[in-house]
Amino acid sequence: MNWYKEFEVERVDVPPVNPAPVWNPKNLIAGVPIYGILPHGVLEQQFRTEYFNTRENYGLLTDGVFAKTPHYLDPAYLHFTRGVGRTVIFRLPYLSAVTGAKIYMLREDDVGVRLPRRIDVLVSADGASWQCVSRLRGIACTENAEEHVEEAVFDGAYKAYYVAFRIETVGHVWLDQIEVYGTEFFPAGTKDPVAEEESSGADINLVNKYPDYADFNGVHNVLLSYNCVTPDRIGEHHGGYADEEQYLPYVAYVKDGKIIDTMFDAFLFLPYSNYTYSKLYKCAEGWKYYIDNVFAPGYNLDALDKTAARVGEALGMPDYKVQVYFSVLHTNVGYGEHPESFGDLDGDGVEENMKTFEDRRKAIKWCIDEHVARYKAASPRHCELTAFYWFEEAINYSDKYETELLAFARDYLHSLGYKLFWIPYFQACGFQDWKENGFDIACMQPNYAFNKSIPTERLYENAEISKQLGMCVEMEIGGFDAYHVEKFRNYMDCGAETGYMNSVKMYYQGGVPGEFYRAYKCEDPALHALYDDLYLYCKEKYVSRKDR
Repeated sequence: MNWYKEFEVERVDVPPVNPAPVWNPKNLIAGVPIYGILPHGVLEQQFRTEYFNTRENYGLLTDGVFAKTPHYLDPAYLHFTRGVGRTVIFRLPYLSAVTGAKIYMLREDDVGVRLPRRIDVLVSADGASWQCVSRLRGIACTENAEEHVEEAVFDGAYKAYYVAFRIETVGHVWLDQIEVYGTEFFPAGTKDPVAEEESSGADINLVNKYPDYADFNGVHNVLLSYNCVTPDRIGEHHGGYADEEQYLPYVAYVKDGKIIDTMFDAFLFLPYSNYTYSKLYKCAEGWKYYIDNVFAPGYNLDALDKTAARVGEALGMPDYKVQVYFSVLHTNVGYGEHPESFGDLDGDGVEENMKTFEDRRKAIKWCIDEHVARYKAASPRHCELTAFYWFEEAINYSDKYETELLAFARDYLHSLGYKLFWIPYFQACGFQDWKENGFDIACMQPNYAFNKSIPTERLYENAEISKQLGMCVEMEIGGFDAYHVEKFRNYMDCGAETGYMNSVKMYYQGGVPGEFYRAYKCEDPALHALYDDLYLYCKEKYVSRKDR
């Protein structure tokens, strides 16, 4: 895991003291190179380069040479890319009294260089006992391309021989300089660090455990059941209208035409990208069109309910139910033509303006309330609504309302007794903040299935990062042919080997009817076998091909 130069923090009983200390507050690490860097998580192979992650020039942060312009190509910046976070450790020339620090960073959104959301500053006198003396949160600056200075002022002077900066690294983090202020003289009241952790804290907040089924209402397997396309695409994807026959091999394991067992126990309704990239997604009538599709008679929720009833009857379980989830549509639709004219969503005669916080919050509440009201009116006997899905794959911290709207959705859903969950793409912005942002569970996409250039190692990297952060893993298949089937088997092998098979699992397969349905219907034994193996995987009985 540690791609950086291997090192251990030296534990010293008697750190060196300046034999002639004077009261001279200054930057104590001017010209002092980085002592060492601890990565917090797995660093992907593709980012193990000097450009993405500087490891050769450990003097860049303290050489006093600032970037001439706030631009990502300026050579003054030290680079960190992905890998969850880094703990950057400095060893001072002498045991000193430290009182504060400054961190100079670049924000340049256009190229994905962003400010870390969190920085912790820790101090140690001996390399063994560490205390966090500053927790910087919600770091932000107003300009798109700007040199930002974040200052940490401690609550007094602390004795320190080591100073560590624990920095979150989502995407690209470009650091210019770091300064640590203090003196080699110990003023009255200088504090000894109080041990909080046994190390410099690189593993702080890491769960190192996949979610239990109980964390998500006992659900084992969630199928992403895409619905709704634009009117001009009604003839394709069955128009986003899934029927009973298409749901059957998902609700049940069907072999030789007979219902043998249950299979997926939860289904998420969410819109196709054809709809979300259309003008319909940007207007009130389009939102109503989407929800009409969810509750179309004979399709989608209605078809799923009838299929679950049929499966329960066949298996002697007349009260059998599957759980269902609806989507909280995203309100950041203020782009394109006439962004103010979203339309009248709630029928009060006033058009919503998605540039305002109040109207965006109103839209979220309407979306939730409308789904719930329509669900109650439908009265499905074999489906149970238990959660909603935050329909975005990354947290847009540049949107000044994003986190507040997310908090509203979370609190409102919890007040109604529903959970809120999220499925970010691989290391998407905010992925490690999932719990802080109030999601009850989060499931990270490996994104291995869709790109031939991504090696199989991505699955294991994603598995380790997800486990560290307490997330589950999304299963993905990108097509139905020998190549894509093999890639999906790699997902199953990795899941059986690393343990995410035995946690909550969410599956992308192109929407119902989808690729697993094609495997179920396929007469080629080699390809049809995917459906049988999928059943074993859903039931946590699949054995990796390496272990057979």
